[in-house]
Amino acid sequence: MDEVLLLAIIFAAVVLANILARHITKIPLPFFLIFLGILLAGLPVYNNFNLDPSTFALAVIAPMLFNEAQNSSRLWIGRSITNILSLAVGLVIVSVLVVGFGLHLVYAIMPISLAFALLAIVTPTDASAVNSIFESNPVTEEQAGILQHESLFNDAAGIVIFDMSLTAFISGTFSMEVAIGTFLWEFLGGLLFGSLIGVLIVSARLILIRYNDDTPLIMVLIQLLSPFLVYLLAEKLALSGILAVVAAGLVQGSEREKLRLTSSRMQLITSNVWEIVSGMLSGMVFVLLGLSLPEVITAMHQSPNPNFGIYKLIGIGLLIYFVKGVIRLVWSRYMIKRRVQTNREWRDSLVMAFSGANGTITLSLAFSIPTVVNGQPFEFRGPLIFLAAVVILISLIMPTIFVPLLLPSQDAAQPRYRWVRRMIQAAITDLVKEKEYPEEAQIVIDSLQQQLVLDAAPNLKLRRQLMSESHQVERAAIQKMYDEGKITKDEQFYYGKFLQLNNFSADEKIWKNILLRIRFSLHIGTLYKDMSRAQDAFLTAPVVLEEVYWREQFQKHGEDILPIEQVGFDAVMAFLKTKDADNGVESNMVKRFYRTRHRRIHGKDVNADIVYQMFMRAFHSEYELIQDALSSGKINSSLAEKLQQRISIDEMTYLQNVEMFSD
Repeated sequence: MDEVLLLAIIFAAVVLANILARHITKIPLPFFLIFLGILLAGLPVYNNFNLDPSTFALAVIAPMLFNEAQNSSRLWIGRSITNILSLAVGLVIVSVLVVGFGLHLVYAIMPISLAFALLAIVTPTDASAVNSIFESNPVTEEQAGILQHESLFNDAAGIVIFDMSLTAFISGTFSMEVAIGTFLWEFLGGLLFGSLIGVLIVSARLILIRYNDDTPLIMVLIQLLSPFLVYLLAEKLALSGILAVVAAGLVQGSEREKLRLTSSRMQLITSNVWEIVSGMLSGMVFVLLGLSLPEVITAMHQSPNPNFGIYKLIGIGLLIYFVKGVIRLVWSRYMIKRRVQTNREWRDSLVMAFSGANGTITLSLAFSIPTVVNGQPFEFRGPLIFLAAVVILISLIMPTIFVPLLLPSQDAAQPRYRWVRRMIQAAITDLVKEKEYPEEAQIVIDSLQQQLVLDAAPNLKLRRQLMSESHQVERAAIQKMYDEGKITKDEQFYYGKFLQLNNFSADEKIWKNILLRIRFSLHIGTLYKDMSRAQDAFLTAPVVLEEVYWREQFQKHGEDILPIEQVGFDAVMAFLKTKDADNGVESNMVKRFYRTRHRRIHGKDVNADIVYQMFMRAFHSEYELIQDALSSGKINSSLAEKLQQRISIDEMTYLQNVEMFSD
């Protein structure tokens, strides 16, 4: 139970860090995760917290690499296989040998095998660690493809070298022939075995689909269990479990092409599940780094060995990053074959060098270092984890500073959010022309206008202010009607009560919602002497019952609320139109509230089928805009793909919530 609680706290920290990173975009997400981990280290419940290092490869590395592999483009791998293998295997081996030997010479206390193991840890790159930088400072398509797939294959190469180096240190012997044989057996055997198991799993899933047994529960669980099954079976055969998982993931990715149209819903569910699982696992690793750092630093301070000083290790970490970066820069300049030649080879190579950021896999490997070797506490574990942490932090800081200086800003290129606004506006413009079904069209227009909130988060304080001002405008319009003798004192009084209750429920606070439910259920129960109707009233949203309630109140007095509400509605719409320029998002939110009230109080039932048609018409308008922009060269295929994915998600969201648009 205690372990479950501790993990729940870690996952809560991951959630909080992601929230902070969304609002403070200048700081990369890993720094928030590490900082929260350090804060958690001060909690008493984490005094004796310890995760078995042997579980890391199985529980963390295997599922993350499986997900990376299944999302990889086999087309890109085929087109860039030479460059990918050059970086993922050649550069890894050269970096491990050159920097490892150099580290052993500079820091003689570290055995050569552990120096190689450390370099195998800090060599695998994590392209996702700098993805946030590339969002606003885009790299070329060729660079992005190479970086993504390099990080997949060099993870596997680094892990194999790490296992070999650690085994050599523990056994105390090393044979080049045995090492090469082991490397080939684990490398090739792992790939072949993983491919075979992957084919079997894919075949099983296709059979389930053929017999309509492809429910989300069955299919998603099979996919989530796949990396663990493949890893455990490969390790039992002394093969590389990680490479087997990568191969199985690549085979799994091929299933998507076979089922691209017939299982789109399942693909969406699967990708969403994997996005959450991968994000939680990678976030957990960074939080664990923050949790471990205080203990590691304390242990090194208390160590009698003067070679484990904090400042000395920081200096060594800086040296490792610098030398490794220089090798990567030279390798990227002279060993990468570019399909498109430019006069910016050194700049592009420098971007590639900075993009070799370390991340989750590096941390996971560091935490998989055993705590006990040959029956004795492993004194190098703390320094190795600390050195890995230093290299990771530097590798995240450097691209954050220098990549934006090297690359052009996206604002000068093709801003996605500007096209999102154009896309939504095109749909709205088309629906405004609808004359036959204006009520249904307006429902869709209101919904589309709410999507603009994604581009500019609404100011809730300003929304409340606009709602209050609209309330006063409507009161003034009704007062004018009374002054001109168009309504009676009784009608003014009761309409004022209606506005008071309407304003009370406008902010949709929970406690107000409960009070209104009680009020309406008591009223309906007393009016009709029917307990079941009172119960239905309590379970119905107050904003739905409110208009019905007041229409009945006016009818009881032989009066009509509808012409009065029409005057108030027109006055509010005219007022809000003057606010569109400065406060468009908040103004649209208030407009939607009043339009919904206006439709409900007039008892205008909307046709759900027509609403559906209007949504399809809106989506078609958005698709047409993107198609025209792509054909005319105003946007590229990458941006068009992102925009079309957004439209597809909006369509599915509407289909899943169709009832709410026809209330």
